[in-house]
Amino acid sequence: MRSAWFGLLGAGVGGLCVFVGAAAADDAVRLPERKAGLWELTTTMDEGLGPKDQTLTLCVDAEMEKNTVTASHHEHEKQCSKYEVKKDGDKTLVDMSCQFASRHVTGHTEMSGDFQSSLAVKIESTTSGDHNGQTVAVKRTITQTGKYLGASCGDLAGGEAKGADGTKVMVQ
Repeated sequence: MRSAWFGLLGAGVGGLCVFVGAAAADDAVRLPERKAGLWELTTTMDEGLGPKDQTLTLCVDAEMEKNTVTASHHEHEKQCSKYEVKKDGDKTLVDMSCQFASRHVTGHTEMSGDFQSSLAVKIESTTSGDHNGQTVAVKRTITQTGKYLGASCGDLAGGEAKGADGTKVMVQ
């Protein structure tokens, strides 16, 4: 599973756990970073066949978060002909047009919250590519809400998440 924001912003095809990090340039609009500690993230993804929900608890490690943010920024620089991050009031907006292997992805993301106690992300994207000689386009809407649960991650290591059934996965 990919890291949170990159998965959502990157191609909208990564894991359901999402997060975006800060842009590298000093004069660029910075994307919000989650506070280190334990988060509960509820994600809904709809690709036109009805929504699918997932709730995870995720341990965010500050150093891992910064590394993921940097990697995500560099990946978007390489893969995207358009990657614009801007502020609109209390929201951070991202518009992108990227090529990931044989898939072309366009998307619009809105992020809000203080990312210290809560967050909300909505991504609308279209992924198109060739499948058996035909161009196929998948429209996707992903929403995620998160709330900070505390500094202690309990039995989770940094970058590790636990599903409602107790299954652990690495997401960073």
